[in-house]
Amino acid sequence: MIFIPTFHCGGCCEEVIALYQKAFDLKIDWQGRDEKTKLIYHTEARIGEQKIRLSDGGTEREKIQADSLFLAVVFNTVAEVEKAFDILKGGGTIIQAPHKPGFATYMSEVKDKFGFKWFLMVD
Repeated sequence: MIFIPTFHCGGCCEEVIALYQKAFDLKIDWQGRDEKTKLIYHTEARIGEQKIRLSDGGTEREKIQADSLFLAVVFNTVAEVEKAFDILKGGGTIIQAPHKPGFATYMSEVKDKFGFKWFLMVD
């Protein structure tokens, strides 16, 4: 079994991909685009070793509603957490600023401007 998180971006997939390329060095393996609408109907990508999928599917009113869902990214250094946090907080909502909790070396929580929630940390 393989679990692949899928992002339905409601028409702003190009923007989401650009943001995640800056924050996480997202790599695109394959992408399909509708020639008439120019919308992205499917993207195969990776954040580190984790495969993800993205598309322009969904609509504005269907943005992420599940506030209990977070996407966790475990980095190797505090500097990587801070870089991703600084990028994602632009236009987003800071849930927890970067800090040292009792259970990890460093962590932060942020909802990006597209409504996706991230748990950024160093174990």
